[in-house]
Amino acid sequence: MGESVATPLPRRAGASDVAGARARGLLPGERAWLAVVPCALLVLALVMLLAPPIGHAFLAPRGARFWPSVNGVQAIRPEPVEHARYLLALLGPVLVCAAIAVRVPWARLTPTRVDRLVVASQVAVVAALCAFLAAQRLHTYGVMYGGPLRRVYFTVPTLVAAGLLTVALAVAVRSDRFWERARGRLRETRQIRIGAFALAAAFTVTWLLTAVFTEHSIGRSGMPINVTLPFSIDETYAVLDGRTPLVNFHAQYGQLWPYLAAITMALFGASVATYTITMACGTAVVLLAVYATLRRVVRNSIAALLLYLPVVATGFFMEVGPLDRRYGPENLFTIFPIRYGGPYLLAWLTIRHLDGARPRSVPVLFAAAGLVALNNPEFGLPAVVATFAALLWARAPLSRRAVARVAGGAGLGLLVALALVSLLTLVRAGALPQLGSLLEFARIDGVEGWTLVPMPAVGFHLVVFLTFAAAVAVATVRAVDRRDGALLTGLLAWAGVFGLGASAYFVGRSHPEVLIDLFSIWSLTVVLLVVAVVQAVRARPARRLMPAELAVLLAFGLCVCSIAQFPTPWSQVARLREQGVIWATVYVRFDQGDRFVAEHTHPGERVAIMLPVSHRVAYEHGLTNVLPWVSVESMPLVSQFDDALRALREANGRKLFLWTGNTWPELIDALPGRGFTLAASDRRDGLMEWVSETRAAR
Repeated sequence: MGESVATPLPRRAGASDVAGARARGLLPGERAWLAVVPCALLVLALVMLLAPPIGHAFLAPRGARFWPSVNGVQAIRPEPVEHARYLLALLGPVLVCAAIAVRVPWARLTPTRVDRLVVASQVAVVAALCAFLAAQRLHTYGVMYGGPLRRVYFTVPTLVAAGLLTVALAVAVRSDRFWERARGRLRETRQIRIGAFALAAAFTVTWLLTAVFTEHSIGRSGMPINVTLPFSIDETYAVLDGRTPLVNFHAQYGQLWPYLAAITMALFGASVATYTITMACGTAVVLLAVYATLRRVVRNSIAALLLYLPVVATGFFMEVGPLDRRYGPENLFTIFPIRYGGPYLLAWLTIRHLDGARPRSVPVLFAAAGLVALNNPEFGLPAVVATFAALLWARAPLSRRAVARVAGGAGLGLLVALALVSLLTLVRAGALPQLGSLLEFARIDGVEGWTLVPMPAVGFHLVVFLTFAAAVAVATVRAVDRRDGALLTGLLAWAGVFGLGASAYFVGRSHPEVLIDLFSIWSLTVVLLVVAVVQAVRARPARRLMPAELAVLLAFGLCVCSIAQFPTPWSQVARLREQGVIWATVYVRFDQGDRFVAEHTHPGERVAIMLPVSHRVAYEHGLTNVLPWVSVESMPLVSQFDDALRALREANGRKLFLWTGNTWPELIDALPGRGFTLAASDRRDGLMEWVSETRAAR
């Protein structure tokens, strides 16, 4: 496993080599472990002392005006101190990397004492990881999490199985006989390369059957999917209906992915089936790019496949069961492919670039990175920073001129991406993109506190965070040590930096199910650390595994155990054949709202529809829904409601449709004062039509 599978093993370091290195100072890896505990204690002190004043000074709410009932239903809970803690915690990896890169003299430290301190530091870290894992099993979440509930990600049998796998892996890594046999059997051929890719594709596609729904099967899909699907699919219907993200439509999740789905829906029919198949295919392409990335790093198709399968399985970790009707990241399209799609494709392009393949130009690479960031800043911006870090770490040591060259190419590429998106919006809407709307929901959620959930003090999320920090540290050690394997170094840096940045998504809404959405990048980081561990152990004369390396193998064992959640193809075929209720959201059946709007409009009319999947209703009946959001549920602010009425007025429209089941009561009460009268209603279904007294709604 690792680059050593296809290339000669690194020269074994002898005692004279180590002694010579010690004479010149501590090795980079030793500096890292000696710095871990002091840096952790320093960061903990900074978090405790500085988080409250920094949070209240710079991250406090800015006084946005919510509808009063919003606070009663979903609660407005700003978390300025928690966000400050997260930002301060990011100093930990930075300080450790600085300790690795800077040669600080450690007086009176003999080689024996250094070895003991390194082992003690690793034991302390492993003990902390075990404590975090145990705390996750004991923690009870309160009512605000939908509880009281407990979320145990890994059961006792899973932990036992992972432990046995760890022992087996440790024995295999140390065994020269096993390694020689593996090297012979893993020899790369064209047939093996094709077969491994076929297996990766079959595994991925079969799992993604759980993400495909039809107009009928969606009615039996369960509450979570019926809650989330209307938001993502209606962003695509908004594009089909003529809306343009970043101009006259405020997409909550993806600014560019809706265009891709809109193309297939325009060609093959604007249905739930077309949309979900499109998104599942997008996810498949993205994940196979991950497989291609791993294959390029380890230089062996079978090794890449063995690493890839746990990444897919853990990334699709089930959030709500049962297995045959599961809900997880694979059918939560706001995660796959909307959030992860761009970053994973960018990682693939980055590794190709580092390997001398296309794109060879830094500006071209960062033009792609800019598109990723413009699609979804939550994951896109960390991906841009991760790409920059990968280029620097993989090419270390760098001169100032080289860093400036990379930075200049990155800036040029980002400007190209902005120009491309500007051209798109100019062609569609005759206006430049409003970049402020990219951060609209980050501001409403993150700063103002809408739908936020507090983070437990300890739990598995700290294991995930430390995994990302470890990847950055290992990449730094490899870069400073100038080890062979620039691709692995760069990808470790990319995964660690991206994971740390994407963790902000969980920091905001710290629900135990939201943490699962980070399992994909976490598992990818784990398998990269496994490759680094194998290479390090095989390079030692004694083949002795350190405590931290055993912890990495245990994490990999946990990821491997996730393969047990693999869906059976026949269960998914049976699910898709079921004839259930016609597509229903958790609130109101689509056909009820569709019928009501159709009865009170005529084709070509400009209206404001605030129902769930409102833009689909408009598209189905040839209407123009001028609502800048997918539905009223994305409009918790009074100012957003006024903006919606302004859009209706500017379009010379008069009619507004809503459903009492998901509309803030104060919003309905405010309509008469803004020049609207109730024109029609369906009391049984709670549907209402309001009409402006004049075309210029006040």
